[in-house]
Amino acid sequence: FAARGGLRGLPSHLQQCGASSTFAPCSSEIARYRALMRPRVTLSAMFQRMKSGWELTKKSWRVVRADPKIARLPIYGGALALLASLLLGLPGTLLMSFEESGPEVQIVGGVLIALGVYMAAFFVTYFNVALAAAANQALMGVEPDIAAARRVARGRIGTIAAWAAISVLGSLVLRLVREKAGFLGDIVAAIGGAIWSLVTFLVIPVMAFEDVGPIDAMKRSTKLFRERWGQQVTGNFAIGGISSLVMLVGVLIGVAGVFLLMSGSLIGEIGGGTLLLLGIVVAIVAAVFGGAVRGVFGVALYYYVAEDREVGPFTATELASTASSGKASSA
Repeated sequence: FAARGGLRGLPSHLQQCGASSTFAPCSSEIARYRALMRPRVTLSAMFQRMKSGWELTKKSWRVVRADPKIARLPIYGGALALLASLLLGLPGTLLMSFEESGPEVQIVGGVLIALGVYMAAFFVTYFNVALAAAANQALMGVEPDIAAARRVARGRIGTIAAWAAISVLGSLVLRLVREKAGFLGDIVAAIGGAIWSLVTFLVIPVMAFEDVGPIDAMKRSTKLFRERWGQQVTGNFAIGGISSLVMLVGVLIGVAGVFLLMSGSLIGEIGGGTLLLLGIVVAIVAAVFGGAVRGVFGVALYYYVAEDREVGPFTATELASTASSGKASSA
């Protein structure tokens, strides 16, 4: 016990007792003291973790700014996902909305919607894997090669296709829970969605850097999450919060533009159209920012958790300061 440093920080009388040959009688007292002295979540600690998350976000963004080509990949993925939704999901929705349509038409509409959702998930996953490969090059000090990054994604095409199906199925289950269980279902689905996004956060870099299938990638990501959960929570909270805030600003600008367009005046139409366009641009920028920064952070976190080393501008101290890791707590 003493060799493991178990007596450090204890009062002198407990240290003497623990170092003696009759350690057993005071073991319970030492355990109670450890429990009382165990660090608790404080307001200052929460702000410190938020600050660390902000620093991680800024460094991730600097990597993207230094190599703007990285940001093309989430744009490609988002554009193709939108295209799939419009070409497949929209017609399917229209077919299912016809009240007089027969069951055959309803089935065709449902199939089109399912294909649209799946293809959207596939394109997003494919370009996220390519983004992880490009971010890896940037973090290693090499100029990102987008063609090489896409070759990495093509080499994982089977795994990507299977993972897209799993992610769609997971989203469907959460949606069914939300729709069938009322208010309680909303709570369960929200908690389940948050947990799912966290435990699968490292699936993308795992698929990019390890030759494993979709189920093994999910198991690997879950294992890494359990070991260093705090960094993922803090980083995701900071990146997601910033991108969501910027996107909200874009939505509000767009809504203001719509109201001006409805005024009917020439000035209102010009100003409304300008605001609507600006709102769309701001929302797109927010989505690109969130996707690119999350991809860079995911790669840095993967190396820190899986290989216990830091890459690029990130330091182990910054990553470790966000929260206690599972490894540390189990030591």
